[in-house]
Amino acid sequence: MHLAAIGTNLPVEVPLAVACLSVMVGIPVTAARGKLHVPGYVGLAFLAFALGLLFGRISGTRTVTGTLAGLSLSILFFLLMATVVGCVLALFFYRHPPEA
Repeated sequence: MHLAAIGTNLPVEVPLAVACLSVMVGIPVTAARGKLHVPGYVGLAFLAFALGLLFGRISGTRTVTGTLAGLSLSILFFLLMATVVGCVLALFFYRHPPEA
């Protein structure tokens, strides 16, 4: 199967994949350092999930699909979903901050 037949947009997908992976790895790393508390990660996950679903729904409407706004909302959707996954992973790697 040819790459053109799939319809991929590599100049957008490769940086987006790198950004999503860095978000998914960066949030648990900060959790391991004790930068935020557990309710903060849970709240951030819920907020990112709700906003991600909203932006994903808007980006799929007929008037927005295929436009620059639709592409921007789709990118924002994927970054927010990466934030959700990173926050869920952060709950497993969370370490209490050292006492001062």
